[in-house]
Amino acid sequence: MTTLHEKKLAEKKALRQKMLTFRKGLTKEQHEEKSRAILARLYEEPRFQQAKTIFAYASMPDEVQLYDLLAHALKAGKRVGLPLITGKGLMEVVNLPSLDSLVPGKFGILTVREEEQSIIPAAEVDFVVVPGAAFSPAGDRLGLGGGYYDRYLAEKAPQAYRAALTFDGQVVPSVPMEAHDARVNLILTETRRIEPNK
Repeated sequence: MTTLHEKKLAEKKALRQKMLTFRKGLTKEQHEEKSRAILARLYEEPRFQQAKTIFAYASMPDEVQLYDLLAHALKAGKRVGLPLITGKGLMEVVNLPSLDSLVPGKFGILTVREEEQSIIPAAEVDFVVVPGAAFSPAGDRLGLGGGYYDRYLAEKAPQAYRAALTFDGQVVPSVPMEAHDARVNLILTETRRIEPNK
């Protein structure tokens, strides 16, 4: 007999696959154009403007492109952090001193050069750009399957404001959720601003 947990896992896997296929189906031009529109929305957000420490990530080619966000935040004098995987399901936030410090890391994802890495205390993170495969208008999030953000946000940085920057096609009516899954406070797409519980 299938348990509820197994059923949720199967639902998550199917939805994740569908969303990743959708993302890969966008052209490079669409990725760039939509990403610019999403970042323009983000820069207008008071929560983003007021944040002193931003935790973002170096995006993969099929994700919303965040390179301009990293540059914008550094130029604005904000402290910028990127994920540093420290173990299975575990991560810390490592300070990004400048864009020149970025080098290809695991899976070809850009990370901070090892000799320049310093950990940002989780309690000092104000604003997190949370990656995900799918989001619902209720703020539910389907992650990419590693559980890194769920753990980090729940155990280390519960105070941080969580924003999802995602393509409109990744916002779906509902997302299969379990107790440990992290929700987001804000969803920005190229056409919409969704603030759950508002």
